[in-house]
Amino acid sequence: MSEAPEKKSNVKVHVLRCGSESCRALLPFEETDEGLLLGNMIEIATREGDAAFFPCPRCGGRNLVEEVVHEGKKRTRVTGFKA
Repeated sequence: MSEAPEKKSNVKVHVLRCGSESCRALLPFEETDEGLLLGNMIEIATREGDAAFFPCPRCGGRNLVEEVVHEGKKRTRVTGFKA
């Protein structure tokens, strides 16, 4: 019986940074090259009205996020920044 070779993922993961060009603080989330956060982080996002966001601890800005379906799974994507 032969084992199937392991499929290697080419996805690169980076620490998420604040979307403010003047801040760029590190946030406690990991983001892929596709702009998706690892895990379904929308559940822990702060909500105000219809907006979901992760506040930056350094500048206080809002890193806006939305829930998307990627390859059949619910994922979270950073969509922008609001001061």
